[in-house]
Amino acid sequence: MSESTASAVPSQGPMPGGVKALAAGFFLVCLAIQIWRLESLSATYDQALFLQELWSTAQGRPFESSLSSVLSAAVKVGGELPSVAYLHLGQHANFLTLLIAPLVALIGSWALPLVQVVVLTAAGLVLWRIAVRRLPASLAIRLTAAYYLSGAVIGPALENFHDLIWLPLLGFLVVEALLEQRRRQLVLVAVMLLLVREDSGLVLFSLGLWALVRQPGARWSGVGLMAASFLWVLLVTGWIQPAVDSSLSDRFLQEKFGHLVDDVSGGTLSVLLAMLRHPLALLQAIVSPPAATLGFLLALSLPLLLIPLLSVDSALLVAAPLLIALVSQGRSALSVTLRYVLALVPGLYLGSVLWWQRHLSLWSKRWIRRCWVGALGLGLTLTLLANPHRSLSALVPDSFSPWVHVSPAAMLERRAALREAVALIPDQASVSADTPVLPSLAQREVLIRFPKSIQYLDRSDEPQSVDWVVAFPGHYGPLAPVFELERNQQRLIRRKLTRLVESGDYRLVHCRAGTVVLQRASAEIAASAEMAIEPRSCSSLN
Repeated sequence: MSESTASAVPSQGPMPGGVKALAAGFFLVCLAIQIWRLESLSATYDQALFLQELWSTAQGRPFESSLSSVLSAAVKVGGELPSVAYLHLGQHANFLTLLIAPLVALIGSWALPLVQVVVLTAAGLVLWRIAVRRLPASLAIRLTAAYYLSGAVIGPALENFHDLIWLPLLGFLVVEALLEQRRRQLVLVAVMLLLVREDSGLVLFSLGLWALVRQPGARWSGVGLMAASFLWVLLVTGWIQPAVDSSLSDRFLQEKFGHLVDDVSGGTLSVLLAMLRHPLALLQAIVSPPAATLGFLLALSLPLLLIPLLSVDSALLVAAPLLIALVSQGRSALSVTLRYVLALVPGLYLGSVLWWQRHLSLWSKRWIRRCWVGALGLGLTLTLLANPHRSLSALVPDSFSPWVHVSPAAMLERRAALREAVALIPDQASVSADTPVLPSLAQREVLIRFPKSIQYLDRSDEPQSVDWVVAFPGHYGPLAPVFELERNQQRLIRRKLTRLVESGDYRLVHCRAGTVVLQRASAEIAASAEMAIEPRSCSSLN
């Protein structure tokens, strides 16, 4: 950087009001929407899964989750019953997320949205700190605004709780440590980043690759980060997780890379070697489908005025996680608002900071600044209209043609109906519940997904039937006429409920406002059978 350019970059002073306003606005709006998600029954499966896992951890049973068991290869592929003693570690090694367990014990379900929004908000402030040390304050503010207004940050902030929320914050801190040559910070934060999940090593590997290529003073640190991340991924995915469960190879690797690798039983290393042996197939997977791939890259870069597409630093910083995103198959692979995109955020934004540091003269051009405002506005508008994770359904219709919109008042009526139903369930009882009901019942030992199953394996590996079934077929009513997924789910729930009642295994004890509660017809409760409701009197079963 020339002396004139360097002089245009002020030393870091007090945080400007604009940055405080951006951070506070992001925090308050996202937290309010997260609270509304919980209250309006928009939070779904993963919210309940992580709440149960962290609640179990607070009870002294780390990683345990019967809801996670429902997603295991043994259940989804092998057809076995969910297990109450199943460890989520077999699917994701989310050691760092377990630190939230004491807060869950203290404030319950509210801990998850609070931590989710706080961590993502803090990441933006670290980005500001890095940027303002290298760029004029006005440009640093614009980059911070691009972070807080990006669909790649807003989307993950508004969805169900997830264990990838740490990636932007820790990724920014690792690069800051490399830039400022803070070795203690680098070691501490790098270890924390590896503990996020087994695949967070991909992020750290890319940060190390960038340091090796672009930071002469930090090359050995970069080599160390690459080696540590590579060995950690092999250790976790090749030994720790397979010792707990076979889901990584039997389900997750097959779902993501089955189109590239015939046999994924060898784990991560076998997938990597197969990719290297078939470079043409790998290249085809990276660019296919071309339109979706291009759209994904443009959407990620739009809030940054497409600068990441020009930045060598960005390319290196996102190399490994972007490669996995492009070669993976499935609906989530190229979605800009799903949590997986957080792995790309540190590289996209810090690469842009470093690009602007080398091209600072362009910031003085008014048309550049105007185009950036337009890009931010366009990106935010598209994000809001997309209604990520249906978090904004109170304001944005679920469908414009045909028109489908559930009003806030109707959502609150559904909430009241579910609370009345859930109040019937004892705290320690075993429950099978359908998706929108799960977060309300997650702080218990036995909770599985209805209508998938009503049976589970206890701690002795003996099959047991749940004591209660809670379903909300009325929840799907407004969407069922338009969306096939909701229509089929509603039909399946009603058929299953009817069969359970007609079989005599369960009795109908509650049916109101679209909610249904069944209780297992055991000998102990047979004497109170007169409290049961006649099946034909419940419209939710028809």
